[in-house]
Amino acid sequence: MSQCLNPNCSHQNPENTKFCQRCGSQLKLRLRYRATRILGQGGFGRTFLALDEDKPKNQTCVIKQFFPQAQGTNTIKKAAEMFEREAEQLDELGKYPQIPELLAYFTEGGYQYLVQEYIDGQDLDKILETQGKFSEKQIRDILQQILPILQHLHERNVIHRDIKPENIIRRGDGKLILVDFGAAKQVASAAFSVTGTTIGSAGYVSPEQAVGKAKPNSDIYSLGATCVRMLTQIEPSDLYDAIIDEAWRDFLDTPIEKQLGDILDNMLVVAVKKRYQSAG
Repeated sequence: MSQCLNPNCSHQNPENTKFCQRCGSQLKLRLRYRATRILGQGGFGRTFLALDEDKPKNQTCVIKQFFPQAQGTNTIKKAAEMFEREAEQLDELGKYPQIPELLAYFTEGGYQYLVQEYIDGQDLDKILETQGKFSEKQIRDILQQILPILQHLHERNVIHRDIKPENIIRRGDGKLILVDFGAAKQVASAAFSVTGTTIGSAGYVSPEQAVGKAKPNSDIYSLGATCVRMLTQIEPSDLYDAIIDEAWRDFLDTPIEKQLGDILDNMLVVAVKKRYQSAG
């Protein structure tokens, strides 16, 4: 099927149709990207599963469409900046094998579009929902795969700022991919302590990031919170006091090795200077 990209229509058309049968909109972006179905929708846009028909075998890709609904001028402006930032970050960082590659970024028909590599897999939150609590071995695998990605980002002065289970996808081959760079921020080393806009997801955000002072090891805190979530199947926001006093172990079905527990505790230290300073 061909999904109409007009937000006021969204009609599903037969596969070989060039124009929407309901509203007449052109169905292919840049005469090559054809949306097949909606993957997700929010206040600032939609995400589509799509095909790049310029590629052999019609390569699967993802289209992100930015169309903010009435939410205030400043909010829309900030969202537009984040959308553009995501394209810039993916363009610079997407050559890393565990970060989606940016395929295109353009404006067409009055809307901004970002086309990126499709990651065939499930995010950790969905895996947790279907398979239950993660084992110690699985948590070690998350750390061993995601920490090098964070090191790659931080060496380039990029803070992801939204590490959480939904933004880590496990492909069929077991490789973990870090996605959603809309909140990522490029910062100069001298500006790490400058107060900025608070961005992130409740429960996974470090105390300093919550007041707009994200630092590279804010991502380490968020990854620690993600691991505790996977171990306990409880949202970090419901474990907040338990994380602070290291009592999250009380929610484990099986005790974990002290070394791993200590690593997670050090990732979740509230005081920035006492927390791990680098992903390395």
